Amino acid sequence: MLIRRLYTHERADYAAHLRRLSPDDRRLRFARSGVADQVIDDYVAAIGAGDLILAAFADDVLVGAAHVALNGSVAEVGVSVDGGHRTDGIGSQLLRQAVAFARNRRAEKLYTLCLSDNRSMVALARRTGMTVHFEGGEAEAFLDLPPPDPVTVTEEINSGLFAVFHDWAEMMDTYSAMLVNASSAEPILEATGLARTA
Repeated sequence: MLIRRLYTHERADYAAHLRRLSPDDRRLRFARSGVADQVIDDYVAAIGAGDLILAAFADDVLVGAAHVALNGSVAEVGVSVDGGHRTDGIGSQLLRQAVAFARNRRAEKLYTLCLSDNRSMVALARRTGMTVHFEGGEAEAFLDLPPPDPVTVTEEINSGLFAVFHDWAEMMDTYSAMLVNASSAEPILEATGLARTA
């Protein structure tokens, strides 16, 4: 399982992940019913450039994500995980890294809002140390954040390095494939008289 920051040009993968959620999972993720594909597309398109999307990948497919939006001293986080990966601890890892990201930007409080029947998110918030308040069918969770420290900075750097390494490995695979294709094509070009001459 690879967890890394998602680049802006990869946000279509995040939208595809959210669209794969069942209607009930969409209700739980967005704390309301009737979340159509267009609502998801509009939500992803409106994500700010300074926001963070942490993504969890299994076999190169995005299977979980945390969106962290900064608003002054408050960092709001939303977490989603594909149904088939809910027992893999992905949500906990995503939320832990979201906390590090928020602390590194000197946010003073982490906040999330979910429906009160979203037992998975409520349990996840409590495991992270968040205080949960229930009112009117909704649950609000808060966590006071201390200033950044070397551990939070290192954690964020590592998630960025994973992204860089992943991209470098993909580039090398593409380059290797190009070299193999070029070398296998050379005898054909020679036989047809189309090979380059010095």
